[in-house]
Amino acid sequence: MALDLVVYDWIVFVHIFGVFVFLIAHGVSSGVGFRLAKERNRERVAALLEFSGSSYRVMFLGFWWILITGFVLGYAGDWWTMRWFWAAIVTLIVLAGLMTPLAAKPYNRVRAIVGLRAPLRRKPLPTPPSTSDADLTAALDRISPIPAAAVGMIGIAFLLWLMMFKPF
Repeated sequence: MALDLVVYDWIVFVHIFGVFVFLIAHGVSSGVGFRLAKERNRERVAALLEFSGSSYRVMFLGFWWILITGFVLGYAGDWWTMRWFWAAIVTLIVLAGLMTPLAAKPYNRVRAIVGLRAPLRRKPLPTPPSTSDADLTAALDRISPIPAAAVGMIGIAFLLWLMMFKPF
């Protein structure tokens, strides 16, 4: 699919803007993760998790924006035959798969203990057997934001490298 170079450049611009939207919204959750590592007050934990959850709609909007414009750019630039393009797609899938056990599930456990729903879910989370302060502390002690942040940063750096240098 051949597009006018100006149109292609605008799609690249919109794609990169979507990356910024995603990263800014996702940064809210990342920052909350680092703050929760030190927080044990139930009300503050709940407030931080609600704040994190409030960014999910924008984060997912940015993610879908990136995917849609990325696929359009794949067709417009005829990138579908290039290995770097497929490596980027696989990287996104792997990152999403890793973030679920590293971040979503552990923080949803904490959400259930403090009586919150998971972001964007209509149904409440299953009630844990116990929701005591000791259980909250134990659940928070089992979570470290560093692995998820490291995986995310390495993944973003790898994606940026693929997009900029198109190595293979």
